Amino acid sequence: MNKSLLAAILSIFIPGLGQLYKGQLIWAIIWFLLVSSVYAVSGILLFIPSILLHALCVIHAFCGQDNNTQQGQ
Repeated sequence: MNKSLLAAILSIFIPGLGQLYKGQLIWAIIWFLLVSSVYAVSGILLFIPSILLHALCVIHAFCGQDNNTQQGQ
């Protein structure tokens, strides 16, 4: 399993965990706080936007740069 796929799977369970796995600490904190706060305040009307925001978090984890890799490898 490649690193991007694992990062996306991790972000499905906990928003931002995939970014953290890839070494993107600031993005991990932003996504976790953003997605969690939208879920916390969402009612029936905001449920669909909450899911879409969570999906964007997963996509970002999949497509984002891996900051843990060393150059030259």
